[in-house]
Amino acid sequence: MRKRWIIAGLMAVLGLLAVPAAPQAHAQATSWDISGNESVPVWAPIGTYQHDGSGPYLGMEVVMMRTPRSLGNQPIAYRGVLLNFGSQGTGAGLPTVAPGGILGSREVALDTENLGRTSFGPGYRLTLGYRLDNGWNFSLSWLHMFDVKSSGGAGPQGPQLTNPGDFSANTFLTSPVYNFSTDFFGRNPFPNPPFTSNPTAGIWNAASDMTILFTQRYDNWDATGKFPVFETENARSYAIAGGRFAWIWERFQWRTSKPELVLNSNGEFGFQTSPDSAARYLNTLSQRMYGPMVGVGHEVMLYSGAAGAFGFGTEITGAALINIVKERSKYIREDEATQAKRVWSQMTLVPNLNIAMNLNWQPFDGMHVRLGYNFHNYFNTYYMKEPVSFNVGALDPAYDIKLWRMIQGVNAGVSFTF
Repeated sequence: MRKRWIIAGLMAVLGLLAVPAAPQAHAQATSWDISGNESVPVWAPIGTYQHDGSGPYLGMEVVMMRTPRSLGNQPIAYRGVLLNFGSQGTGAGLPTVAPGGILGSREVALDTENLGRTSFGPGYRLTLGYRLDNGWNFSLSWLHMFDVKSSGGAGPQGPQLTNPGDFSANTFLTSPVYNFSTDFFGRNPFPNPPFTSNPTAGIWNAASDMTILFTQRYDNWDATGKFPVFETENARSYAIAGGRFAWIWERFQWRTSKPELVLNSNGEFGFQTSPDSAARYLNTLSQRMYGPMVGVGHEVMLYSGAAGAFGFGTEITGAALINIVKERSKYIREDEATQAKRVWSQMTLVPNLNIAMNLNWQPFDGMHVRLGYNFHNYFNTYYMKEPVSFNVGALDPAYDIKLWRMIQGVNAGVSFTF
């Protein structure tokens, strides 16, 4: 019985194919307008291709996007003082400490977690394009995010307000920086006596203030061609092809200042910081990514009337990007009299997937407004696993692969035709 129904169905299909095509059906086969009706004119140059007319257009948008902070958790400083030459104790209350011993609680005072939460940052996108009469659309767009900065720090006063430690050691900050030249020794923060020389060699030993700053920047350039594939009265689809350039730039900065005990004109001791007793550590990670891009887009008409035309569009684009990675780190004294630095370069492949969803509104001919949300996904990028290298003589901070990095946020803008 089932075979009879199958045979009957095949005979019916063959019969329909054998019928000569009607003139209207032939017209439909040679037109992008599959419905056979005149499409509703919706101009969307910064979304889909223009349906009616041709010419240049300019789009301007503001964006608010959240860039994830890809940074490993690393302790940077603790409370206490490292006595390079030790101490045999004195009547001033200083305990006996062996050379290289720690005076203080060694409680972690500063790490990368002190940078706090991430947040959305502002930016803009500019689009310049031209649409041909056949619906082909060519454009160049630039998305730029302003610098997003996160900061943290530690000072002389720790959480244990009533426990300054022996010789107030807990009011000082120390980091395990080593293998540095005498240009980075810094001044002496302790009185003489009880110390006859500077027992805390290094700007990062017995410091009074340390701050960290993480800066992020993001750019995306797209050279895009959009080509109509399918269109009905209320919907349209198009293919996307072109090239993409993306740039993820990050910098970790750590500033340290070491006090110097001085005698003022009134005969009183006080602390001050000199340029040769302050230093900065910088770690810069720059990832420039280039490659071809392909994708698809689709737009649906929601309303067309006295208030204008409304539509909803979605675009999905993928790219295979060559990532040129540049890693630079250095220690530099505040007065720039001396520094130690190192630079690396490498190359990787980064797959990329971008998704954009936009609500489009054309209040009148020649003007188009849209509001949307974007997801920029990058796979196999680098991040600072341990941003600080404490070995000044052989800088080597740890980097690692970030499997997935997503930059997301809203966009709102307007475009005009000329």
